[in-house]
Amino acid sequence: MNQNINNAKIIWLASNIFMVIVMVIIGGITRLTDSGLSMINYDLFRGIIPPLKEVDWINLFDLYKQYPEYNLKNSSMTITEFKKIFFWEYLHRVWGRLIGLVFFIPFLVFFIRGWFSKYEIKLLFFLSLLGVFQAFMGWYMVESGLIDKPDVSHFRLSAHLITAFSIYSVLLYYFWNLLSKGRNKIDATKLVNLNTHHKNLILSLFLLFSTISAGALVSGTDAGLSYNNFPFMGSGFLPPVLTSEYSFNLTILLNDQGFLQFLHRILATTTLLFVLYTVVNAKRDKIFVGFSNIFYLLVAGIILQYVLGVIILKLYVPMLLGLMHQLGSLFILSLIIISLCEVRGMLEQKFAPT
Repeated sequence: MNQNINNAKIIWLASNIFMVIVMVIIGGITRLTDSGLSMINYDLFRGIIPPLKEVDWINLFDLYKQYPEYNLKNSSMTITEFKKIFFWEYLHRVWGRLIGLVFFIPFLVFFIRGWFSKYEIKLLFFLSLLGVFQAFMGWYMVESGLIDKPDVSHFRLSAHLITAFSIYSVLLYYFWNLLSKGRNKIDATKLVNLNTHHKNLILSLFLLFSTISAGALVSGTDAGLSYNNFPFMGSGFLPPVLTSEYSFNLTILLNDQGFLQFLHRILATTTLLFVLYTVVNAKRDKIFVGFSNIFYLLVAGIILQYVLGVIILKLYVPMLLGLMHQLGSLFILSLIIISLCEVRGMLEQKFAPT
């Protein structure tokens, strides 16, 4: 492939990765400031234009007053306070539209010029479907908080976050493979247990996504405020619902703050231990030769992320630390994706026909 074409793709993907990271930050702030239900209407084109006159603000605020969040939660809110929460949701939606433009316009140009292989077209088609689904999921999530309660469905919030992280993962996977193409690599023929390490990394990725999903359920129900001692939950290790008559009722469990926090704790601990097991074993077999910094960052990152989770719990979820915790999961996800790319490259090299 022409190096200029490859570089153009790398710049395009890097731009999208950066924009998704910023989107995660904006989305985190939107959630932590309870701004997500401030924009009632969804308009793909006219929604880009912000309120420009005071009468526009008054009309939007009057519309907001018709819905549960104002009536049940923010009845004393002033229009000045409304403008603050509106800003974050507005920025969140406009940034999402910008991501769509930054992705699709170059994609169409590159496609018309025939710069993509069949594999890349399939990958990008899948990525496009994820993007469209994410846009739908954003409104579907908001819609759940406009009916009879002033909170979005924590299940839809979790799906929205996981879709965002999935989009980021595919972008980074594609980007890293392009970036490392043609790079001098180590001789993988002497490396042992490559298949095992590859499977361990895939399982680490699955566990991380499960933990992130559970974390979104915690965030969506404010479950982080329910039990703020660790490792105990109140006076014991288990939340009360697990020792009650409702312990086998899945609907009750998945809506109980104590259980959701307990689920997040269990998944986070399992992920921590398994990721450490995975990277230490990979280091032992010299799998990280050539990119050893990833090993050290992954070990440090997963430990710090776990410790930060405990600190956040004990401090009753301060907004800045909560945002750092969300970005920490994105950082760990990045390192696992990069490690997967490297190990897959080694597998292809080791078992390539001679």
